Amino acid sequence: MLTTSAWRARFDRLSGSDWYLHAGDLVVPEDLDHDIALVVDGDLTVHGFLDDHVSGAGLLVVLGDLTVRDLVSRGSVHVTGDLHAEGVVYGYGGEHVLEVGGLVHARALVPAGRSAAYRPGEVGVEIDSQRPTKVQLRSARRLFVPQVYDGGARRAREGRPPKLERPSCRRVRARLHTGKPLFREPAIHETL
Repeated sequence: MLTTSAWRARFDRLSGSDWYLHAGDLVVPEDLDHDIALVVDGDLTVHGFLDDHVSGAGLLVVLGDLTVRDLVSRGSVHVTGDLHAEGVVYGYGGEHVLEVGGLVHARALVPAGRSAAYRPGEVGVEIDSQRPTKVQLRSARRLFVPQVYDGGARRAREGRPPKLERPSCRRVRARLHTGKPLFREPAIHETL
C-alpha cells in the first residue's frame, strides 16, 4: 500500500498551510493510504482502494473526477466532478464531510453519521447517513457478505441473516486490507 506522504516530494506545498497541491491529473497505481491534506487540480484515479485513516486522517479536495475501486473515509473528501467507485463508498465520522459536486456512482454508498452532500448516479444500494430505512438496510444485507456485519459470520453459520444494521466500517476496512470480498456474487434474494 502506498502512502500519500511518501509522495510528498511530488507535490507543491501551499504557502502558509499544511496543504499540498498536485497540478494536473494524478494516477495512483495501487491501494492508497491517504494521510495528508491534498488538493488535486485535475482528476484522481486510484487503481485500488483509498483509505484515509490508516496512518492518520487525510483531507482530500479533487478539482475534477475521483475514480477508485473502493473509498473508505474518516477524513473529509470534496470532489467537484463525479465520484466513480466499482465497489463501496463508505464515509464515517461525524466531524468530517463527503461532498461531491457531480454524481456518485458506486455499488454501495454508505455515508454513515456524517454530513454528506451529493447526487446519486448509478448506485446499487444507498444507506441514508442519518436515518437509514429498513428497505435500505435489507437491500444492503442482500448485497454485502455477512462478514461485514458485527456478528454476521456467526449468524450466517447459524443459518440466520445479519442484524438489520449498517455494515461495520471496521469490518469493511479489514476486508479491503486483506483482499477479501465485500459483496455477495450474485446478491441474494431474502424474504422481507
